[in-house]
Amino acid sequence: MNIAFLNLCNSDPELVARVSRRLTACPRFDTYIHIDAKTDDAPFRAALQDCARTAIIKKRLSVYWGGFHAVEAEVELLRAALTSPRSYDYFIFLQNFDYPLRSNAEIEEFFVGRRGTEFIRACDISNTKDLHFMRKFKIYNRRDDDFYLKPHSKLRMYARYLHMLLLSAPKLLWNGVIHERGVALRIHYGAAQWAVTRECAAYLVDFFDTHPVFNKKMAHIQFPDEEYFHTAVHNSSFKYKCSRYDEPERRWLVNWRNLHYFEYPREITVFTDKDFDKLIAQEGALFIRKVRTGVSDALMDRLDAAAEGPGV
Repeated sequence: MNIAFLNLCNSDPELVARVSRRLTACPRFDTYIHIDAKTDDAPFRAALQDCARTAIIKKRLSVYWGGFHAVEAEVELLRAALTSPRSYDYFIFLQNFDYPLRSNAEIEEFFVGRRGTEFIRACDISNTKDLHFMRKFKIYNRRDDDFYLKPHSKLRMYARYLHMLLLSAPKLLWNGVIHERGVALRIHYGAAQWAVTRECAAYLVDFFDTHPVFNKKMAHIQFPDEEYFHTAVHNSSFKYKCSRYDEPERRWLVNWRNLHYFEYPREITVFTDKDFDKLIAQEGALFIRKVRTGVSDALMDRLDAAAEGPGV
C-alpha cells in the first residue's frame, strides 16, 4: 500500500529528518514537507538531503498558530502528493513534533486491514448551546500575521481586542451553518491530525478550490485546522466511511484522537523516555504527539528498537 505522509513543519529539522528516514525505510512510504515561510529552510534541506523519497514542497506559506494559513499549507501538501507520479492509497497528516509509535509494517498492515476508511472524527458544533464551542465561530479571529509574535503597548493590545469585538458583532447571531453551492455546511470540530483515502484527499482539494464563501468564513474562526477539513468531510458522503460519525458534542481535543496519542492537560505534553510503557500500551494509536530533539531522544531510540527497525 502506497502512503503519503504530509508534515507541516517550522522547527527542529533533525526531528523532521528522523521521521522521514524512519518512514521512508519502507519503499511504499513517501514524505512531503511544508516548511513555514517564516523559517530558514536551509537547516531543513541540509538535514533532509539524505532522506529517500522526501519532497519539500515549493509553495510555502507563513503559518501562524491559530491562523487559516495552516489550512492552506495542508491543502498544498495534499495537492503536491496527489499530483505525484506515484498513486497513494492514503494521505496521513503529521505536525512537526509527531513520531511513529509503531513499525512501518504495522502502520501498513493497519491501513490494509481498514482500506477505504477515513480517519477524521468530528462533532457538529453548529447551533451549539455550549459557549466553549460558540466562541469558535461567533468570535472574529485573525491570526495570519505576526501581531502576537511581537511586544505591544497595552493601548495597542486593547485597540486590537476592540477591533476584533466590533468585527464579531455581525457573527453573534450566526448559527455556524455556511450556505454555499446549494448546501448547508454545518461546522464540525475535531483533532488536527487525520488520515484520508485518495478519493477523500482529492475531494478536499477540490472543495477548497470551489468554495470561496466557505473559505472566507473559515479564515476567521478559531483554530480553523480543527474545523475546516472536518466540516468538509462530515457534510459529505465521505462521513459514512469515517471510523466514526454523527458523534455527540464533547469538549477537548483528547476526545477526538484519530491515530495519534497525545495528552493535553494545559498544553500538549512533550513525551520522554519515562512515558515509553504507557505509550506502547495505547491501542489503536500509530503515532504520538509530541516529541523534541534533545528531550525525547531516548524515547525515540526505544520506539525504533521496539519496532525492530523500520520494516518494509
